[in-house]
Amino acid sequence: MSSKFIRRKAVGIRYFARDLKNNVAGLAAVEFGLIAPIMLIMLIGTIEVSRAISMDRRFGLATAMVGDLVAREEDMTADNLNAIYGIVEHVMEPYESSALKISVVPVKAASDDKTNTKVYAGTANRPSYNGMSAPGTCSGYGLTAGLVDQGESVIVVESSYDYTPLIVNDFIAAKTWTDKSVLSPRNSCVDFDDDNCVSSCF
Repeated sequence: MSSKFIRRKAVGIRYFARDLKNNVAGLAAVEFGLIAPIMLIMLIGTIEVSRAISMDRRFGLATAMVGDLVAREEDMTADNLNAIYGIVEHVMEPYESSALKISVVPVKAASDDKTNTKVYAGTANRPSYNGMSAPGTCSGYGLTAGLVDQGESVIVVESSYDYTPLIVNDFIAAKTWTDKSVLSPRNSCVDFDDDNCVSSCF
């Protein structure tokens, strides 16, 4: 093999390398292939986060609304409470209200001891929403210190929501959110048992 042939080949390789270095054909496709998965993940994440924030706000609104509507009443029946739950379904739209559970817990302090707080009403006229368990009559129920005075009552609404991701449920685990609303009745007490809130628990 002659040195002339080798020189010619070396020059050819040098020109080929220079042309290859300056060749930008297909660069955009390579860049898109690298960026596209990241952009897709960001898009899905944005959708999921926006959806979760919207659901959480509606969930909190539903909890507070039930407490506010119950606290406005002087007398409460099962039909009235179920009608309030019907409003909740509209508040939660367009999200599933079947994942939401609510219970109303009327709590009263003893007339001689404000730290002795118990559930003062039966469950007949305070049905829960979607089967959430609620403490029965005369069950002890702890409240924040100083929240009620002797003989006073509050309406506590406990709720939970089973959040399930829409798109990435294989990567993000479902979670149960919980919330609580505590409101003072507009009147002296909300009567659930038609007994003028005279409780036999104390």
